[in-house]
Amino acid sequence: MTDTHNDKFTGIRACVFDAYGTLFDFASAAAGCADVLGEKTGALTVLWRDKQLQYTWLRTLQGPMPTSGA
Repeated sequence: MTDTHNDKFTGIRACVFDAYGTLFDFASAAAGCADVLGEKTGALTVLWRDKQLQYTWLRTLQGPMPTSGA
């Protein structure tokens, strides 16, 4: 077996996923707890997503994280 099928990955150093809403679907998790959350399910889902976006905006505005000199 040759490694020619791996050539397309040469030079790739990172892989990025849209985690929020794709990998971590809070709405479906909240829906699964609707029996406990009741009428607050929708409001909690909206609040959770708003906080995710706010955190993302804040983190983006902060710029790159400093690297450790240690």
